[in-house]
Amino acid sequence: MTGPKVLVACVDSELRMSCFNRVSSLGVRVDAVGDQRGFARRTEKDEYKMILHDGALEIAEDAAEHVLLVEPDGELDQDLEERVRTLLDVPVREIDEDEEIEDPPPPWMKHNQRGW
Repeated sequence: MTGPKVLVACVDSELRMSCFNRVSSLGVRVDAVGDQRGFARRTEKDEYKMILHDGALEIAEDAAEHVLLVEPDGELDQDLEERVRTLLDVPVREIDEDEEIEDPPPPWMKHNQRGW
């Protein structure tokens, strides 16, 4: 995956997983950490355009271009996808009316190709 990278640094595992899933669904590369040591290792290894955090970790305001506090049911949590799209210039994928998404085949067809 190319493009901007986002780091989710939340001690709260439910909030971390929610942010990770919501931001990665936009097609953005996302990494997640749950403690200060993991945060230090990640930021040494990669540069991030955005860091989303829950306030429990020590994060410098200049650690990334955008450092945002996410609180459960807070203002940012409500419109997280839109804020990420806006700040990182992530395009919205428009599905054409005549574009069709096929249903996946039943599980047994993957294994035996007999289709019964």
